[in-house]
Formats: sequence, C-alpha cells, structure tokens
Amino acid sequence: MANILKQIFDGWKNLAFPDDKTEEIAKARIEICIDCDYFVKTTKTCNQCGCYMPAKTRSSASSCPKGYWGVM
Repeated sequence: MANILKQIFDGWKNLAFPDDKTEEIAKARIEICIDCDYFVKTTKTCNQCGCYMPAKTRSSASSCPKGYWGVM
C-alpha cells in the first residue's frame, strides 16, 4: 500500500512541478494510452487501473497494468 501511495504522490508532484526528462517520458506514455481501448478520453482515466493518466504517466515507479509501458 505504501508503494502505491508513493507512486500516486510522485505522479501528482511531477504533474505540478514538471521537469524536461519526466515530461518527455510522460508524453511518450500518454500517446500509448490515448490509443488504448481502456483509455477514457473524457476523464483521461484508465478503465483497467482507474488512474488519472496525466499523473500516472509522470510517476517513475508506475507501469501500465496491460504492460504497454513500464517503469522509468
């Protein structure tokens, strides 16, 4: 549970305070998400994990539950 909370905090922190390297990786990840059948465009969430993807794609320790992208 603590690991999941760290991933959530890390993603939201990086969304609020972006850096170039994280933004580059997040951009590549979100492009994969946008093409995925599980991505809900209106809410920018994933139907598999329930996460808000603009934040999750910025978490270095997070990965796609379907295996489309992994940890940084």
